[in-house]
Amino acid sequence: MLHSLRYWSDAVLIGANTAVKDDPRLTVRLVEGVSPYRIVVSSSLRVDPTHRLFSVPEKSILMTTERWNEAHLKKYTLRGIGVIQAGLDRVDLYKGLCELRKRGIKKILVEGGGRINYSLISMGLVDEVWVTIAPEVFGSGVSVFQGEGVDGFMNKIELALMEVKMLCGGWINLRYNVVKPKKVLCRA
Repeated sequence: MLHSLRYWSDAVLIGANTAVKDDPRLTVRLVEGVSPYRIVVSSSLRVDPTHRLFSVPEKSILMTTERWNEAHLKKYTLRGIGVIQAGLDRVDLYKGLCELRKRGIKKILVEGGGRINYSLISMGLVDEVWVTIAPEVFGSGVSVFQGEGVDGFMNKIELALMEVKMLCGGWINLRYNVVKPKKVLCRA
């Protein structure tokens, strides 16, 4: 199912921690189809340009801050990796997503980690949340949403259950619509 979602998406986005710890490929392998763009968000440029997610440079994008000059970014650009600079000390996700939209990238599958998930949903930049529950326990993991939390009942993040699917082997997939917060993204 995950590979089908990747095929459906224009891009798959992850944070720097996920890139460094997992070194994922983020490609479509288990279904027939074309792999999407692979995007990593890193304010610190700690993701090595030789990571597997950058294996097809023309389909890879580093989203980082505006504080880095051409010399700092050269190790990425020389390999053909696209670079989007948005924000000063931290990546401005809204501005970065607007730039992706200008490039024709509209359907983005976010595969984590917890900090990038929380940042995007708390800013109102997520349309749907898909959760898969497995009948297995493996690894210690991290929270799906890692952040400061919301300030009070009025600012809570609200989800509406749209679909429950029983998958093979006792796996369950839950699909939620994000009701609030919602922010209108810039137009292409």
